[in-house]
Amino acid sequence: MPELFINKAKQFILNNLENDKFGVSELASEMGLSRSQFLRKIKSVTGKSANKFIRDIRLEESISLIENDDHTVSEIAYKVGFSSPSYFNKCFHDKYGCTPGDYKKRAETGESEEQENRQIPISRNRLRVAGLFLLFIIVTAVFGYWGSRSAKTSGAENQYASIAVLPLLDLSENKDKEYLSMGLTDAITLELSRFKELRVISRGSAMLFRDSVKLYSEIAEKLGVDLLLEGSIIYGADSLRVIVQLIEPFPQERHLWANKYDSHATDIRGVSSDISSRIAEEINLAVMPESDTREIKDADPKAQELYLRGDQLWQQQNPEAVSMAINYLKESIANNPDFAPAYCSLAEAYMAKNKMFPGNNEEKLQNRLESQKAINTALDKAIELDGSLAEAYITKGMIMRKVDWDWEGMKEMAEKGLKLNPNNKDGYMILSDYYLIKGNHKKSVQQALIAEQYDPLNARIGCLVAERYMYAGEYEKSVEQFKKVLELYPRYSFAWDGIGFAYFMSGDNEMAKNSWKELHMIMGNTDMAEFFEVNDFNHSVDFILTKFTAGDKLYCSNPPIIAMAHLLVDRKQGALDYLDIAYEYRNEDLPVLMLHPVFGRVKNDERYITLADELGVTIPD
Repeated sequence: MPELFINKAKQFILNNLENDKFGVSELASEMGLSRSQFLRKIKSVTGKSANKFIRDIRLEESISLIENDDHTVSEIAYKVGFSSPSYFNKCFHDKYGCTPGDYKKRAETGESEEQENRQIPISRNRLRVAGLFLLFIIVTAVFGYWGSRSAKTSGAENQYASIAVLPLLDLSENKDKEYLSMGLTDAITLELSRFKELRVISRGSAMLFRDSVKLYSEIAEKLGVDLLLEGSIIYGADSLRVIVQLIEPFPQERHLWANKYDSHATDIRGVSSDISSRIAEEINLAVMPESDTREIKDADPKAQELYLRGDQLWQQQNPEAVSMAINYLKESIANNPDFAPAYCSLAEAYMAKNKMFPGNNEEKLQNRLESQKAINTALDKAIELDGSLAEAYITKGMIMRKVDWDWEGMKEMAEKGLKLNPNNKDGYMILSDYYLIKGNHKKSVQQALIAEQYDPLNARIGCLVAERYMYAGEYEKSVEQFKKVLELYPRYSFAWDGIGFAYFMSGDNEMAKNSWKELHMIMGNTDMAEFFEVNDFNHSVDFILTKFTAGDKLYCSNPPIIAMAHLLVDRKQGALDYLDIAYEYRNEDLPVLMLHPVFGRVKNDERYITLADELGVTIPD
C-alpha cells in the first residue's frame, strides 16, 4: 500500500532528522531499494521528487518546533537537518509563504490559520509576478537577450531560465584524475539539459571559462545566461566529494544555494542527478515526463571509471587519444555489457576515428565503411539498453546524414533526441541540414540560430549560422556573422574560408582574395599567401587549382571544395568532374556543399540535376 511505503520512508527521515547528510541515497538504502528504484517509487506514490519529499518532511517538523519550543530560527534549522539557516529560511518561505520568524510571530499573536491561508497566497502571487517582471526587465536591459531570442526563433520562447555549468575545479592533492572533474561537469550538464524549461549552455562554450578569473557577471553576459553553477571535486582512493553552488550574477551577485555530496568515486550519474534535481527545484522548474520515468541504471564502478576515461579522450580528436578511448570504452563494456552510455561514447569515438581516413581511394573508403558498421552496431545497442539516451538518437541522425544520406531518417532521429533533450545543439544542427537539403532556407537558418543559443561561443556553430545566411542569399548577414566569429577566434581557418566565399557571392572579389590570403597564412601555406599578395583574383584562384589538382585528382583533400574553387573562375566542367568524384567516394560533405550558392552557375546543367536527383536534394531556385 502507498500509505505504508510513505509512512515507512517518513519514519526513516524522522529518525535521522538532525543529520543534514541524510539524503536520497541514504533513504533508498534504508528502504532496501536501489537509488533509481526509490526515485521512481517515491515519484509515483507522492507526485514529488525524492529531494522535495525529504525537504517537506523536515519543514513540517520545523512547524512543530516553532510553535512549541523556545529555539532560535538557526537552532531549528539545524535540528531539522538544514546545514544553512539562510537556506532553511528560503525553503520555509517557498513552502509557507512567510519566513520562520513571521510564522512564529503569528503563532504567538494567535492569528488564525484561515487568515494566514487567505493572506499568504496573495502575497506570494504578488511577489512572483513582481519577481518575474523584474527578472524580465533586468534580462532585457542587461542582455538585450529575451527579445532577440524570441525574434530569432520560437523554439526557446517558453523557457523560464538559462544556466551554464562551469568546469568543476579539481582540488585533490594529486590532480591526476581530470577525467572525473570533466566527466561530472558533462554529466551535470546532460542531466540539466533534460528539463524542457531550462536552456543549458553546451560544454564547448562553458569550457572557455575553465580556470577563468573573470567576474561571474562577465561570464554570464558572454554566455547569455541567468544562472551559473560552479564547484569543485576532491577525491580519495575510492571516495568523491563534490561541492557546488548556484549563482545568480544579476542584478547583484547572489548565491542561491550550495551543497556538498559524498559518494563513491565513480558514482557520477547518481551525484549529477541529485544536483540537477536540486537546481530544478530551486528555480521552480517543472520536470518533463521523460525525466519522471527515466531510470538511472547502476553501473559497475570499474566500468564507469573506464567509460569516463574513454569519453574524455575521444573528444581530444587526435589519433592516439581516439585509439586509447576506443580501448577504454571496449573494456568498460566488457566489465558491464549493459552500460548504455559506454556504447554511445564508443560510437562517438569511432566517428572521430572515421575523420582520420581522408582522401579518395578504395582502401580508405573501406576503412570508413568498416568504421561505420561499428558505429551503427554501438548505437543500436545503446538505444536497445536505454531508450532515454538522447545523444544516441542524435548521433544516429548524424550517421544517417553523413553516411546513409537518409534525410527523413535523420530528421526522425534528431526529433526523437530533442524530445528527450531539448538542449542538444547537435540535434538542431541536423535539422538545419535537413531543411537546407529540402530547400527551406528560412527554417534552415532558424534551426542554426537555435543551435547557437545553446553553444553561443562555439566557432563551428557560429560559422554554420553564417553559412546558412549565405545559402539563403543574405550575404551581408553572412559576412557580419563570420566577422563575429573572427573577433573571438582570429585564427579560425574555417571562418576565413567562409567569409571569402561570402565576399565573393556579394561581388567583392578583392576582399575574398584577402580573406583567403589570411587563411593560407594561418595554415602555413606561405607560397600561396605570398602569391595572393601580389596577384589578382583570377590568377590567385588558378594558382590554388594548380596546387590542389597536381597529380592524380582522386587524391585531393575534399572534392566538393575543389569543385567550388573551379567555379570561382567559371570552370564548369572541372567543377562537375569533382562533384562526380565526391559522389563516387561518398564524400559526407557532398549533399550540403553542392547546394552552396556558387553552384548556381551550373544548376541548369544536366549532370548537376542528375546528381541532385540521385542524392534527393532540392536545387535552390
